[in-house]
Amino acid sequence: MQKSVHHDRISEQYQASSSQYDNVKNLPYAFVERETLLSGIPELTGKSILDVACGTGFYSRIFKRLGAEQVVGVDIEQSMVDVARQIEAERPLGITYDAVDAAALPVLGAFDVVAPIWAFVHAKDAAEYHEMVARCAANLKPGGLMVALCSNPDIDLERMAAYPRYGLSITPKDKHGDRQVIHIEMDVEPHVGFDGFFWPAGTTEAAMEKAGLVDVRRLPNRAPGHDVGMSDKGYYADFVANPPFALYTAVKP
Repeated sequence: MQKSVHHDRISEQYQASSSQYDNVKNLPYAFVERETLLSGIPELTGKSILDVACGTGFYSRIFKRLGAEQVVGVDIEQSMVDVARQIEAERPLGITYDAVDAAALPVLGAFDVVAPIWAFVHAKDAAEYHEMVARCAANLKPGGLMVALCSNPDIDLERMAAYPRYGLSITPKDKHGDRQVIHIEMDVEPHVGFDGFFWPAGTTEAAMEKAGLVDVRRLPNRAPGHDVGMSDKGYYADFVANPPFALYTAVKP
């Protein structure tokens, strides 16, 4: 797989976390991520789903267990894909994995659902962000749904000081144009860390609309045990009120 210098750096950051990925997904913050993401996933029984930036297949396996007939996972980092394939070989679910850069995602099929999870956060510029969204949209069948977990455009950087209690820390770095550069560290041993961007408001909606998608929506954040949003009290309240992610859905006409 041919990658740009920018995406080589992304790949290198994730190489170190391939063996830790499932541990990261069991940190407290990840329970909010999971509840929020799954709130946007439709009934999957008998349907097909493309998991973009699948890592070691954590969500791919959840999608299969939710009844999806076909699950395909792609990730930029080969070592992530290797771990996903190893897990599949040991506990077969019928999931297919491949090393593919989301910025160069080909048409792999016509899927009922395409789920780019943290894929767009690494786009090197707005043009590539739009390209990633368009390539994901090209893999949807008519009437198919995109469910995209993206960076939070309304993030309050000062309130991120609460994050360590949920298993991660995010350090703002310099701004890169209209993007806020950040460094993320997950509280696992050995530590997992990588750089990314907070993209400005309207970026995701504009990219989805340019890709020809309709009914673009941003869904509310969810916490474990709460069917509708989250009260202003409780363990997860500070995180749910200001998470690093936002969930968007859109339909291909």
